[in-house]
Amino acid sequence: MQAEKYQSFTTEDFLNDPEFIRFVREGDAEDTRFWTAYENSVVNLEAYRAAQKELKFIFTAKRIAMPASFETDLLARIEQSVDQQQRKKTVSRRLYLSISSAAAILAFVLLSFWLNTANVTVITRYGEKKSVTLPDGSIVMLNANSSIKYPLLWRINHRRHVELKGEAYFKVVHLNNDPINVADKDRFLVNTNRLHIEVLGTEFDVKDRNQTAKISLTKGRVSVLSLVSGKHYILQPKQMALETTEEALKIVQADPSVEHAWVDGNRKMQKTKVKDILQEFADVYGRRVVLSDPAMAEVQIDGTISFKSGETVLFVLANILNANVKKDSTTIILQAK
Repeated sequence: MQAEKYQSFTTEDFLNDPEFIRFVREGDAEDTRFWTAYENSVVNLEAYRAAQKELKFIFTAKRIAMPASFETDLLARIEQSVDQQQRKKTVSRRLYLSISSAAAILAFVLLSFWLNTANVTVITRYGEKKSVTLPDGSIVMLNANSSIKYPLLWRINHRRHVELKGEAYFKVVHLNNDPINVADKDRFLVNTNRLHIEVLGTEFDVKDRNQTAKISLTKGRVSVLSLVSGKHYILQPKQMALETTEEALKIVQADPSVEHAWVDGNRKMQKTKVKDILQEFADVYGRRVVLSDPAMAEVQIDGTISFKSGETVLFVLANILNANVKKDSTTIILQAK
């Protein structure tokens, strides 16, 4: 062996050298003389001794004797661990299924609650009318600038209940043959801001605007309760229940054809003041009309005015009042000539 080749060896080089490995493992006389002489003259003594120490540890390490039952016990522990993991997975799967079932039940309950409380709302804009057929076949003609709301599941929960804002004409389907003993599912209820109305098969007009509420009966029979004064009446045909901020609910005689003429696009005037016509115009078309002469507001008009368009109403009033119509973006002025 040539000692010179080892002078530049690193620890890793020594660990990979077959002759050095043989020396550390077997240690015969010739190898011992060579490596003893090398150790006394070596430059890289630190690398030499580190490699020698590591190899001696490897070659002299004792194997641990395993008991005969070690393999059997190890397999048993492995199987037990697998069983525990499987049980955990089973429990987790059952827990997941339980949570999923609970979530599904909760979703069903919430959906059922929503369906039982959900409503259908129909709205009309200014200058617009709509005919609405309710789930029981009753018909509602909704005037401009108005809305009705009724339950989505009307057919299922049998709640014939309508909430009204504005004005509407009702043609209610008759479901009950006994006007005295009325089943809950056969009752037809209408609520406005000021009135609670209960009807059987009947036709009537309801209006609740500008702190004034009224119901005019064409035919049939209705029960009217004021939610403000608490007064209660049973209406007969050609009667009207009327309530204002100044007067509690009262019964007056009225011509039903006058009250629901708007269904055909008209207004029947019976000594109706211009200021009341202009309020109706604002309710239907959403435009305010200003009179240049306040005395015009008290002028009374008889006859029929077409409300099929705002321009027609203004044309008729301008001719009756001998006025010119002036407009800007928000206001209409009837200027006396």
